[in-house]
This record gives sequence, C-alpha cells and structure tokens, in this order.
Amino acid sequence: MSEPRSPSTSDGVESVALQLTVPETAVDQLSGLCWLLSPRGVLLEDAFTLGSDTLPVGQTRITLYVPPAEAESAQALLTGECAAAAIPATLKQTPLPHEDWNRVWKLHYKPFNLGQRLRIEPAWLVAPEQPGQIRLIVDPGLAFGTGTHETTRLCLQAVEKWAAKRPGNLSEIEMLDVGTGSGVLAILAVRLGVGRAVGTEIERDAVASAQRNVELNGVADRLTLHHTGDPRDIPGKFQLVVANILSSVLLPMAPNLARKVAPRGTLVLSGLLARELPLVTAAYQRHGLEPLEHVTENGWAALTLQRP
Repeated sequence: MSEPRSPSTSDGVESVALQLTVPETAVDQLSGLCWLLSPRGVLLEDAFTLGSDTLPVGQTRITLYVPPAEAESAQALLTGECAAAAIPATLKQTPLPHEDWNRVWKLHYKPFNLGQRLRIEPAWLVAPEQPGQIRLIVDPGLAFGTGTHETTRLCLQAVEKWAAKRPGNLSEIEMLDVGTGSGVLAILAVRLGVGRAVGTEIERDAVASAQRNVELNGVADRLTLHHTGDPRDIPGKFQLVVANILSSVLLPMAPNLARKVAPRGTLVLSGLLARELPLVTAAYQRHGLEPLEHVTENGWAALTLQRP
C-alpha cells in the first residue's frame, strides 16, 4: 500500500521521514495513529516490495512524513503506542528534501487498472486511451488521492457503481467532493457523465494540484474547486456527495455534511477503518441517512448511505 502526498511544506522547508519497522501483524493496530500523524502520506513496505530487500519476511516498514517541528512529538507518540501494546519496533528519523520525494515517488508509481473500465495513469506515463476505457490522469503534487491507497480505490469503485445503477441521464446530476485532495473522485464523476462537480479542499497547495489534474483531464468546464474545509460554504444540495477523510473529521462533520445530501441522494464516506464503521454509520443515521452498503479492503472501509 502506498499513497504518497508530498511531505514538503509550502515554504520549502524539508520534512522528516519517520521509518517505523514492526511485525506485519501490528500494522492495522497502528494505522489510525500513523495517518493522523502523517495525513500527507503513509508508505508501507514489506520484504516483497520493490527496493525493500533488506526487510525480513514478516516485518513491515511504515514511513510517515511530518514537519521538522513535529518530528519529536510524533516519534514519542509512536514509541509510546508500541510500548503500551507490547509491539517490538525500531524507529529511524531522516530529513527528506522535496525533490527526493518526487523522484522516488515517480520511480514507483505506475499505471494500473481498477474495476472493469477504470485506468489510473500518472501524468508522466500517459498512454493512448483504449475503447470503452475511462482513463484518469493524475499528477499528485501536494495532494492526497492517487488511487493507490485503499480508501481512494474503494471510493472510486463506489462512485463507478453509483453511476452504473443510476437511471436516466447523469448530466442533470450535481456532485460534491469534500476534501477532494488530487480531485480524482470528482474527475471520475464528471468522466462518468455527471453534469457538474464541486470539490472542496482545506489545503491551498492541494487545491493547486487538483486544478492541474482537472485541466489534464479536460473537465474544467464542469468541475470547480473551492479552498475551504467547511461544506456549509458550498450552496445547495447534491445528488452525490463523497468525503474521503479520516473518521476524526467525518464524525464532527456529520451534521453539516449530511445536510448537503439531496432527497434520495447518496453519500459515500471513506478514510475510516473497518472497525469504525458502526460509530460512523450511527453518527450519520442520526442525521437522516440510511446505510446501503459498505466494503472493506486491508482494514479500511467505504460506507455508502442514502437519504430517503
């Protein structure tokens, strides 16, 4: 699993890579904390990962990317969590310049197919589009959401499934993508035929990255981006709302996010661990949404709900 997001800060200051090596059986237990500490990206490697031949079988290296000012506190939290859970761990701290991150990321990120028709391609490895194929071109830049992480894949599949089941012409439908990251989910919705999509993102650098992807995919006439973390800043209600954000954000956001779902509209949530499904489901049920289904992959989950 790898979902890199550039760890460099906007002022060019180097980030710090924290490499935590633990038994693979402990990864699920630590993943929530790791993503909270490193929301810009987490890299998992094992003995079978290209370039990771120094790892013994059964061990996983988790790499987090944090600002230098947060490195010591993040290290203390990680070592404390491992000690409390009796997880044997080693931790290495390394400064990581922005240019090194981009070089390594581009070496390892390759095109891949998802589902029946979807193909994700990095901007530097675009191939001719095949008949019947929906191709999304992604240049991750400073944004989360390249399709390689389980939560993004689950959301992409949920959006594709929603479109396949939707009767009639999708051109009258409007979609809201909260925490759009790279913009890939909103871009997919438009490529599937949705008439208009709106993406919101709290990080200004990510908005710029998403805008580049919007232009690369030729959907700028139907997809607009807003620099905000509050769905209340976007007027109206939407037939499709997607939010691929951690549960620590989805839970307090439930009242405002639920209000953006139109009658008979659909809400797709991800970024949550499978064990968090009951808590998140209950939170959104309290605001008038009913669960339709959920899917899981490697301990992560996506939840689809609908307003009656």
